[in-house]
Amino acid sequence: MLISTSVNAGDIEHDKQKHFIAETVICGTTMMYTESWWQTILVGLSIGVLKETYDAGQEGNEFSKNDMVANILGCLAGASYGATVLHFHYESDTDTTTISIKGKF
Repeated sequence: MLISTSVNAGDIEHDKQKHFIAETVICGTTMMYTESWWQTILVGLSIGVLKETYDAGQEGNEFSKNDMVANILGCLAGASYGATVLHFHYESDTDTTTISIKGKF
């Protein structure tokens, strides 16, 4: 018995992009809210694992290691983005510059 399946490579890549973007947004937002690397990574990866576990329970689906790689990379990108935004936000709040001009007019 021979079973044949056809999968569009573009659909697979599009799915990984969705995982990456979703985790980037989740982890970026979490990082800006919590200001904690470990909490951000914990939240992001927990959501990714829960999603993949849910997918594994669906007929014709399985837990995808490749999706988890996209989740991890997206989480790292989002946490880095959030940390960068926080750094520049705090940097601008603490650094003040006074410019004055003295002279007779």
